[in-house]
Amino acid sequence: MRSFEISVMQEETVKKPNDLVIGIIVAVIVLGGSASILPLVDEYKEVGVFLRTIWRWQLLVIYCFPCSLYYFYLKRDDMDVRKIFTVGTCVEFLASAILWTIASVLFVWSSEYTLVSHSGLLGNLGGVFIVFLNFVRCLPVHRLEIIGAIVMIIFAIIFVNDNSSTKTNGHTNILFGDIISLCSAPLYGIYYMVSARLLQKLPSMVILQVSFTIQLIMNLIFYICFMDTENFYSFDPHFGFFGWASDTYLVYSLVFVGTFTGLVGVGGYVFILNFFPPHIVGSILLMEPVLAQILGCILGQDNMPGFITYLGCFGITVGLGISIKGDLEKSKKQIKNSDQKCQTSKLDEEKPLHSSLILSPEGIQ
Repeated sequence: MRSFEISVMQEETVKKPNDLVIGIIVAVIVLGGSASILPLVDEYKEVGVFLRTIWRWQLLVIYCFPCSLYYFYLKRDDMDVRKIFTVGTCVEFLASAILWTIASVLFVWSSEYTLVSHSGLLGNLGGVFIVFLNFVRCLPVHRLEIIGAIVMIIFAIIFVNDNSSTKTNGHTNILFGDIISLCSAPLYGIYYMVSARLLQKLPSMVILQVSFTIQLIMNLIFYICFMDTENFYSFDPHFGFFGWASDTYLVYSLVFVGTFTGLVGVGGYVFILNFFPPHIVGSILLMEPVLAQILGCILGQDNMPGFITYLGCFGITVGLGISIKGDLEKSKKQIKNSDQKCQTSKLDEEKPLHSSLILSPEGIQ
């Protein structure tokens, strides 16, 4: 079975030196956006988790629509339209939407009980999950990737054991919130893997647009079937479907939530897969908890973390560096083996022709 771990760029061509630099720059921008998701969404005061999620998906669909049309136009000559409407592609889209929806609800829900830094850390262990999943599946895994994953797990445990910081609303239940957030990690990990497959067929923005639309429909159906809909079809800032567009939240939604938690944060999850394989993407996002914690403190949601938190973050950074180095070495080895196979096949093709020239009288003439 073909490994999900080989990114599009690794399959099609050898990485250029500046690809890594561009990827790192994109990753830093994405980190800023993803770190802002929980703090900014938590500013929707007295709004339920599912309704907040529905608001976000509406904004994501609105913001990604023009971008997806532009990317589709640019790539129109390179895409095989027949691949877009296959059963396999539809299943992958549906799977990615379900995975992201469930993971996002768990992720946002966890922030009500634990620190945003804990949610950001534990929810982003999807990259570590992929490394061990590939190891169990006997797929190519470099020893440095395993060492890096172990280092990240050790320092993640240190990170979440910082008791010096608490939530300011008094509703802290760290253990319960941490468990909820941790449950979202495998879902995010598999989501990255499915998205990497979709990227082989369609541009990132098109994938996001379709995925966001499916997720919005799924969340909407669930809300209508199981939640109170008395004031749902309105602009009510607490219970309305269009509450994000009420006078209370309109500017905030369009300027902050739609941009940073939408295009930059969530959109970046898929776009960055153009530069790194899924498990590295998941691991890179482990850098966001401290940024999220600082933003949460600025917004008055959490208190400042202590020394243990920063120690854990430093250790996670070291583990991430080890994992990235292992992935680069694995990629070089794969490229080298691929080149050797190509050279061997060329020699096999040329050898009979060369022999016939030597042995054939016509060849001597």
